[in-house]
Amino acid sequence: MSDDQCVMMVGRAIASVEGVLDVDVNLGNKEAVVEYDRKKTDLEEIMAAIREAGYRPIEKIEKPSS
Repeated sequence: MSDDQCVMMVGRAIASVEGVLDVDVNLGNKEAVVEYDRKKTDLEEIMAAIREAGYRPIEKIEKPSS
């Protein structure tokens, strides 16, 4: 699988979670920046979607700026 395909697969997995508003997957930084509605989903659901797609998520939480 190519790098572009991996980015696409992870992005689609995250975007499929109800409540995800925006996702940006960056393979170079090995990270995904995800904006989501905390009333509809949580980080564990998003990480579960990544695992179900066959990838291993690593948690790094940054609080959004006000």
